[in-house]
Amino acid sequence: MPDAPIKVLHLAAADSMLFPILRDQLVYLREHGYDVHTASIDGPLARRLHEEDRFPWTALPLTRSVTPWRDWKAVRFIESLCREQRFQIVHTHTPKGNLVGLWGARRAQAPIVLQTLHGFYFHDLMPWWKRRVWIALERLNARRSDHVLCQNPEDVETALREGIAAEGHISLLGNGIDLARFVRVFPDAAARRAYRQTIGVPPDAVLVGMCGRFVAEKGFPEFLEAGRSLLERHPALHLLVVGHKLESERPGDVCDPASFGVPPGRLTVLANRDDMPQLYASMDVHVLPSHREGFPRVLMEGAAAGLPQVATEIRGCRQTIADGVTGYLVPVRDPAALAERLGKLLADAELRRKMGGAARAKAEREFDQRLVFEKVAACYERLSAAKLPLKGSA
Repeated sequence: MPDAPIKVLHLAAADSMLFPILRDQLVYLREHGYDVHTASIDGPLARRLHEEDRFPWTALPLTRSVTPWRDWKAVRFIESLCREQRFQIVHTHTPKGNLVGLWGARRAQAPIVLQTLHGFYFHDLMPWWKRRVWIALERLNARRSDHVLCQNPEDVETALREGIAAEGHISLLGNGIDLARFVRVFPDAAARRAYRQTIGVPPDAVLVGMCGRFVAEKGFPEFLEAGRSLLERHPALHLLVVGHKLESERPGDVCDPASFGVPPGRLTVLANRDDMPQLYASMDVHVLPSHREGFPRVLMEGAAAGLPQVATEIRGCRQTIADGVTGYLVPVRDPAALAERLGKLLADAELRRKMGGAARAKAEREFDQRLVFEKVAACYERLSAAKLPLKGSA
């Protein structure tokens, strides 16, 4: 290992990947001796990470859309940044961040270049030709990487089957959260009722909530259609959506939850919240009818909060929900099936309690973020031993 701290760049397209998703991992690496730098598209979340946690950060001249000329300029910018800063490890995230980040780092001849695969952009509902294009791009990304860390076991299988990466070149990282944040959030039922009033939710409501970026592919239309169909049969039902919109979001993807015709007084919409443990603890059921996922953080958080959950039968959701045990899985873009499963949970408080307890137990077994951080650090150590000068060498 080198004498000085190893200089690492974590690069992503969306700033939300840096904060909150990677924030704890970056702190862990810094505490274990790495000199951690960050780069992303400009946005309030990246600036917040820089200001609050003092990680050096560079704004990238990048968009999340496919813009070949601007993407090439971003590659050259990243190449220049890597040459100037002399990063020894460049670690990329997100599909666009991987594509331009790996390319730029390789052009700069960074000693170690790797990626975390948070989920393939391609999926089974995509047109076949588009899927093949994305598979070809993923193969190219993998060939530029010294190693691929993959969050989802299904994606490891897909990578091997499609020839994206070979055995030994890709390894399962998993995913995790800070479980302690979601334990005993409210001291008693009175505190929970009081908190609900502060966010505009009736204290005695049966609250079904959904969290995610305000884009249609997260399943907001299906959730709100299903919820609307249940409101007449369940007078105590209240709907809650919690989310955010990235500054870099493609305009056509943005979804406004308040525009789906839910009757007044039956829907609460909250944005850009820091009190997620309290929000989960105020719910009775949590939902994620997403069209595409890697390994959804919100479902891990919902499980840690002890919530029964209903999500779509897709990769990522299959890893976080045990169908019929911790919640239910339903088909993609099927609000009727979603409403049927929600109705079953709404009608049975004991079932909600039982599934919520099983969800918390699953989170404790499988979703501890410390295991993920240790795997990342072990990967750095292995690659550094192979590719960086040893202490005392000339």
